[in-house]
Parts: sequence; C-alpha cells; structure tokens
Amino acid sequence: MPDSHPQDSPDYSGLPGSGHEDAQAVDAVRAVTAWYAASIGAESSKPDPDPDRIARWSAALKDVGADRTRLWSAGPEEAAEIAARYRALLRELTGR
Repeated sequence: MPDSHPQDSPDYSGLPGSGHEDAQAVDAVRAVTAWYAASIGAESSKPDPDPDRIARWSAALKDVGADRTRLWSAGPEEAAEIAARYRALLRELTGR
C-alpha cells in the first residue's frame, strides 16, 4: 500500500499564514488595509471630501502594502512584531 504521507512534502513554513505569528500578522495587516480602504472610499464619496485626509490615508495604505510584502520573508520574531504593531494601529484607528 502506498504511503499516503510522503516524506518529501513541500515546506510551507516560510509563507505567511503558516505559523501562529504569521497568521496573526497577516490578519492584522489585512484589517488595517481594509480600514484604510473603507475610510478612503467613504471620504471620497462625501460631497466635500478632505483631500489631506485622503492623501494621508493613501500614503499609510502604501506603507501597509510594503509591510505586507515584508511578511513573505519575515521570520517568526519579525512577524510577531508586525502583528503587534498592526493590532495596536487598528485599535488606534477604530478606537477599540
């Protein structure tokens, strides 16, 4: 009978979401990305949108994208640091 669990299975340990810290970091970055995107959309749809606010949030969204890219090569410690930073940022943004 063939082995249903081959020894040469791929190692996905370096990918985001493969470990607890990585999953938390990805979730936190996604939540902040969603907040900025929704806020930019809501502000843009106002009759008199605040261009400074939109520019600030757009720049912040670009920074979030850079951190999201960093997660692909982040080790567990860096992923945990990113997760903590983005959880704190999300609390600040949402007031929770």
